[in-house]
Amino acid sequence: MDLDINDNDIIIEETSLNKDTKYIMRFITRSFLISVICFLIVLSIVFLVYCVDLFVNKKNGLNKSPLFNAYVIVSPSMVPTIEINDAVIVKREDEEYSIGDIITFLSADIKYKGLNITHRIVEKGQSSGNNVVYTTKGDNNPVSDSSTVSNDAIFGKVVLKIPKVGYVHNFLAKPSNFFLCVLIPTLVVIIYDILRISQTMKKNKEVI
Repeated sequence: MDLDINDNDIIIEETSLNKDTKYIMRFITRSFLISVICFLIVLSIVFLVYCVDLFVNKKNGLNKSPLFNAYVIVSPSMVPTIEINDAVIVKREDEEYSIGDIITFLSADIKYKGLNITHRIVEKGQSSGNNVVYTTKGDNNPVSDSSTVSNDAIFGKVVLKIPKVGYVHNFLAKPSNFFLCVLIPTLVVIIYDILRISQTMKKNKEVI
């Protein structure tokens, strides 16, 4: 059996393929740009709330921690609730914290003094000056922390966990890696625009 394939069929197939490729490229580029814009909008809102809260506290003479903050977990003390390299978002509470809350605080423990620790509140009590203090413990630790935590040392309660984002944080912490993550998408967009412009100019010349 002989197959009759003419040049027009081949041209139509190539044109259809080019259209599909262009559509996919446009979709990827548009999706990337929308994602970046949405991320920047959310980041701007969070930054605005952060600045307003900081300004109000400073104006009123209050020495409070930021309303929101983020930390990357580097120890297994909260496994399996929070794994190593998970990130946690903490929110400052102006009221007292409750037993069962997971909090991030500045440790006064001899072994961890000066470090930011994320552990769970397991007991609530009062100090000699009638100030509220909390006993904390890592979910993966056999015993509670040796030092209690006061309200002044608490940055906030964990309200969100983002799994494994610490890997991204560690990767982007290197200036060269951060530069590549910005450069590569930018180059893709530029190359796509150059190809599109060159194809448009070629078609215009053919018409002329």
